[in-house]
Amino acid sequence: MISVAAYLENEKVADLKSEYVNGRRVPVVGASRLHDQLCMRLARLLQQQLVGSPYRLFRPTVKVHIHDAGDERFYYPDLQVGHAEGLEHPDFLDAPRLILEVLSARTEQRDREEKAPAYCRIAGLEELVLIAHDTPRIEVWRRALGWVPQIVTGTQRLPLLSVAGEIPLELLYGGLALPGS
Repeated sequence: MISVAAYLENEKVADLKSEYVNGRRVPVVGASRLHDQLCMRLARLLQQQLVGSPYRLFRPTVKVHIHDAGDERFYYPDLQVGHAEGLEHPDFLDAPRLILEVLSARTEQRDREEKAPAYCRIAGLEELVLIAHDTPRIEVWRRALGWVPQIVTGTQRLPLLSVAGEIPLELLYGGLALPGS
């Protein structure tokens, strides 16, 4: 078991990142080239949507903090969006309004079964987006709809109501060598 304070201090100097789940450290697995390409494209497209808004995009070097009733976690989402002002801590967000995770064969089960339910407990979170890595398919989970997923596929546009934007799937997936294609 490791304390939150010890975990946060260690993460500042650690060669390899780890996440924190109720006193235990969980190593962050490496990403594939395709996962990285999807994250980079998504970040670029999302950043364009945020220009002039009160929100900022954070990459997976910034943790999200989830805590309630004896459950405390720190995860590194692939991308998250929070308010530019009012950042409580320099190393993590307590209240992002949007979290995006690119799924992979190595991470999908944990992303769906452990992280997604934990993310949905964040009071300020409005949308959770799960992005398939092998086919143009995205799930958008919204607090306003009771966390029931909306599926976006093919050449549709990904509506991001939490930041008043949208991303065409063809710009996100176009030209990538997807395993299922």
